[in-house]
Amino acid sequence: MDKAKTHFFLIDSFRGIASVWILALHILPSYLPDINWLLSFIKFGRIGTDFFFVASGYVSAIACHKILSSDKNNGFALKRLKKIYSIYLFSLLLALIIVPILTSCVSFLKSKELIFDFNLPTISDFFLYISLTKVFTSETWALNKAFVEISGVYWFIAVMVQIYLLLGIALKFKNQFYYIISVTFFLSLLCLFDDLKSLVPIGLFLPLFSKFFIGMVLYFCILKRDEFKNKTFTLLLAVVCGCLFGVIIYLHINALNGDGYRLLCAFTISLLLYLMYPMDSIIKNSLIGKATFWLGSFSYSTYLNHIIFWPFMYMFVSNLIPLPLSVSAPLVLVPLIILCCFVAHKLFDNPGFLYYVKKVVNIKRA
Repeated sequence: MDKAKTHFFLIDSFRGIASVWILALHILPSYLPDINWLLSFIKFGRIGTDFFFVASGYVSAIACHKILSSDKNNGFALKRLKKIYSIYLFSLLLALIIVPILTSCVSFLKSKELIFDFNLPTISDFFLYISLTKVFTSETWALNKAFVEISGVYWFIAVMVQIYLLLGIALKFKNQFYYIISVTFFLSLLCLFDDLKSLVPIGLFLPLFSKFFIGMVLYFCILKRDEFKNKTFTLLLAVVCGCLFGVIIYLHINALNGDGYRLLCAFTISLLLYLMYPMDSIIKNSLIGKATFWLGSFSYSTYLNHIIFWPFMYMFVSNLIPLPLSVSAPLVLVPLIILCCFVAHKLFDNPGFLYYVKKVVNIKRA
């Protein structure tokens, strides 16, 4: 396999943009003036989640291709579950213990009363959160509502765990892998029809798998890109991509943002990435490219933890920054939340808290 084709810089760069856009979507409408075009642009950040599915599909396709092309043991699902759970469990710890303690300590400086306000779930709910089966308690396909008591964004992790388990099982049957994944994609497309989607248990990954599958297809298309290296073909794809973005903007403006719209967003973003692949190294060395790549390096921390850090950082901004919130929210609050997510990532996500513990222990031994 050509190693140069396995890593796509723009995937990480776009993921950074998507994570910040999602953050803005959740936070800024509460503070900004009611300007239709501005709020509409911010709410367009919903497609950030669609891109996260595409990016996860692309990265997973790399790992699956390596396994299918070798005699190595599977281990796919276990590796990804270990990584995703380390991030998720720390996020739960932040939400339930660390941030409430920090908030109470800061409040003490002003009120002189130390009151710890822990919003702990019941034991039964706690096990539902840990196992991520909480997603199946949602009454509608707005899966975020199942986790809203702590952080609604956890639904994405719950769905991704199911998809990783599916891929892990499919990789056990290497000869049938592509057949299993293709059939699952076909069933996912059928879920675009409400009558068929109603037959699927709420919380199951199936209706969302198509966006993940598009990311996998993107990887294999890039691998075969040299076979379609034709200026006319590329120009045609660019025209199609531009037209699709026009359709997406029209649907967004008219609030026609159902499942078909979200799938169209995922497909169009993938097509854009395919077209931009030859410019990958150029963008990588640009200032904007480096900035967005940096944001992408801790995008999952931003996605999972921005809701958790929001009230804590708001307490500082609202009391210490002598500016109206319509100004301080985008200029101060959002950057501070991003910084908190970066620190959380450095401590616990990558390379991980245990790395620092081992490093300190080794220094002392030396």
